[in-house]
Amino acid sequence: MANLTIRLSTSGQEFTANDVDFSQTTPQQIIDNMHGVLPEAGAGMTWRMLKGAQVVDQNVPLEELGFQDGDTAELMTKVAGAF
Repeated sequence: MANLTIRLSTSGQEFTANDVDFSQTTPQQIIDNMHGVLPEAGAGMTWRMLKGAQVVDQNVPLEELGFQDGDTAELMTKVAGAF
């Protein structure tokens, strides 16, 4: 199990996800679990996870995307369906 810091690009606010199984957990699962915490994305927009400046596949496990224990992932809103 590993820890991942999640930063909201809009506010800089950070959250820590503890005891995450990087081999099984996807960015979309993290976003879904943060539903009550994330502000509304806006009309036609959706939250996406980035590794560095790159939007990653939201349905691939974090480990396959190159995330490691202690990394920081950024969440930002993007036009739905654009990525």
